[in-house]
Amino acid sequence: MLDDLGVDAAYTHDGSDHKELREIAQINPDKSRYRRNRILFVARDPRDTAVSGFFQVGKRHNLEAGSIGDNVRSARHGIEKIAVFNLQWFAAARQMKSIALLRYEDMQRDTEGALRAIGDFIGRRFADSELADVTCNRSFERMRQSEASGEFASRYGGKLRPRDPNDPESFKVRRGKVGGYPDYLSADDIAYCDSVLARLDYWEQLGEAFARYGISYCAGDESKADVN
Repeated sequence: MLDDLGVDAAYTHDGSDHKELREIAQINPDKSRYRRNRILFVARDPRDTAVSGFFQVGKRHNLEAGSIGDNVRSARHGIEKIAVFNLQWFAAARQMKSIALLRYEDMQRDTEGALRAIGDFIGRRFADSELADVTCNRSFERMRQSEASGEFASRYGGKLRPRDPNDPESFKVRRGKVGGYPDYLSADDIAYCDSVLARLDYWEQLGEAFARYGISYCAGDESKADVN
């Protein structure tokens, strides 16, 4: 969507990409190298992120993933690595010259509003008609069609190409469901994830971070129920 709006941005997983196989302790908490950049940090419910990561590991990177329960407990791919990575960024936000935090869930709920807020953050004013067109043209279903047809591959290469056109779980634009993790995780898996997030005080720190640095239109005013 930002490409369609002519926004020149660099995208990074900041060393946490699954294919790099770094464990939790190998993720660098020092973010000072970014302090002079304008940072937009997108956070998603770690439980949904862990499920998405399972398919990224096994279906797209062709790495050994084990069961989904094994994967969410993995130091290289699992829920704790995801949560710790986010918490490192929340802690580092105060060092940044310019930073805004955005929830994946807010992008889903109010795509036009989120894009408008991003424009305000980067000093770009988008016409309402532009935002409406991009929101419509880049709906989840249309993006999935673009990936299946090869349109995205011609633009982005293998990053946005299904590994197996007959396997919907191998698509990069896979499902995009907010709160979809119970469809894949067992009760024990969910209990494990929730225990990790509780031990790390994740939801409270998420709320505090968004209250301070949340992008303007949703600056921490969502209840915890909206992100759990």
